Amino acid sequence: MNKDLASVTIGSPDSEYLIIHVINREYPLSSDYYDGNWVGSTIEVSAGGFTGKVSASLRSEEFVKFMNELSMLYEELSGQAHFTTMEQWLSITVVGDGLGHFEAQCQLSDNAPAGGGNTLYFTLHFDQTFIPGIIAGLKRIITAFPVIGK
Repeated sequence: MNKDLASVTIGSPDSEYLIIHVINREYPLSSDYYDGNWVGSTIEVSAGGFTGKVSASLRSEEFVKFMNELSMLYEELSGQAHFTTMEQWLSITVVGDGLGHFEAQCQLSDNAPAGGGNTLYFTLHFDQTFIPGIIAGLKRIITAFPVIGK
């Protein structure tokens, strides 16, 4: 798997979106669960009149949990899937209305975990046809950066 392709896009890349690019393992020599699963990431956003990019430290298992919840949401079309990060860089709650319409309620911080930075709250709207692409992106990340240890 080419790690350059380890990214997921939520929303439409032609208009409003959130893209997570996972770049590297922050502790590549570590084989334990805690240190080995930190991944360096870049998060891009375009929402309304706002655009930006933030570097963040995320964890491999956060992508697995989100993919599992999103897969269930896709089957039911109603409910929620959550992507929450340990250090509060990013929070995404995808809500389905049961009719194939989805809303991603997002919160992105630029100075987590230190605090004192800025936080952008935004919402992305899309339909069920976008979910398979989001799941495929999450699978690419999980394949390139699998969870290490237990």
